[in-house]
Amino acid sequence: MTDTGIQAPNGALLDAPGKAKKAEAPLIAQVAKAHGISPLRQMRDIFSMSRGAQKLSGPEYYSLRLFDPSKSSEDKRAFLGQAGINALNTTMNPPVAVPTRAFVGNKLLYTQLLTQLGIPASTTQAIFSTHMSAGHLTIARNATDLADFLLKDARYPIFGKPHFGSLSTGAVRIEARNDDMLRLFDGTTHNVDTFAEHVAAQYPGGFMLQSALSPHSAMAHIAGPAIGCVRVVTANDGSGPKPAYAVWKMPAAGAISDNTWQDGILLSHIDLGTGTLLSLVRGAGLEAETLSDHPVSGAPVVGQTLPFWEETLRLATDAHAVFPEFGICGFDIAVTDEGPKILECNDNPSHMMYQRATQRGIQNPDLAPTWQAVADRQTKQVAKIQCALKAKK
Repeated sequence: MTDTGIQAPNGALLDAPGKAKKAEAPLIAQVAKAHGISPLRQMRDIFSMSRGAQKLSGPEYYSLRLFDPSKSSEDKRAFLGQAGINALNTTMNPPVAVPTRAFVGNKLLYTQLLTQLGIPASTTQAIFSTHMSAGHLTIARNATDLADFLLKDARYPIFGKPHFGSLSTGAVRIEARNDDMLRLFDGTTHNVDTFAEHVAAQYPGGFMLQSALSPHSAMAHIAGPAIGCVRVVTANDGSGPKPAYAVWKMPAAGAISDNTWQDGILLSHIDLGTGTLLSLVRGAGLEAETLSDHPVSGAPVVGQTLPFWEETLRLATDAHAVFPEFGICGFDIAVTDEGPKILECNDNPSHMMYQRATQRGIQNPDLAPTWQAVADRQTKQVAKIQCALKAKK
């Protein structure tokens, strides 16, 4: 939107991504022409990778560039589709052994708990909900209450998002209020009452209004003013949580969030030992680009070191240790000038961004032993729980 007048209310909140489309004939032909992989060979590969643990779809085969003839068969077998990723994560976070998954998925309760424990996390100013209780936090029960908060008590800038949800669907960043108009991150303005009515209609179950964070100045110099979270994935095989890998998600130009489905987002694999940026990838499939400098700011990326790196890793492992029953966690961490803060924890982290940032499968020889050790621990834990339940009968 470019008009800075009053906008349609549904234009204020970020839409959900569209579903992936099936591979189209032109794409198959392009791969055949560019890489010498016949259509029949592509179809055979897709069929083979759709089976077993990989569970790769056709669109995922092309998105991850698994048609690339430079990749060996062994390399290709290390990649998982989203269905395969879900299955892998379930072995590490089986519902029987990890009954706290619903709590961690509750963005309000989870971040409030971390704050109470002294673990830096995002700050919630208020929540809209027709039925929830949130202790001392401001609760807006209807659109009038929400508008009243935005007019009188809100401390701007504010980042709003659904209480439950993913992929930044419904997210909004409000920079300031001028009289009865809200100015958003993209410069558009929205009437307070109209905005509140839309939120109330779309998210009666809960909509959080948090203090918006700004990235560390060194990261903003590279990737712009929107928060690009560092995703730190931790694993616990019973010996305590440890970092498994980390990726910096850089928002696309003009975006308010860093979700990987948005066009123009960049991914950078991070060296765990030093915080050094090892890669820079934009796009997917035939359009994927491997870069060394940020394409918008022109700032060098590969070889740079992220600020507060030791603190970022410690924050992730400390937060995981609060719920040691989890085998795997994916933390989205905002690194600010004041230090890192946890925005949320994912109990089913998608490893697609790792696969794209590194151009390696998540089941590569460096990581597969970690996942197996965690799964083995959880298998034993499930067996103990089941035995205990049988003994009670």
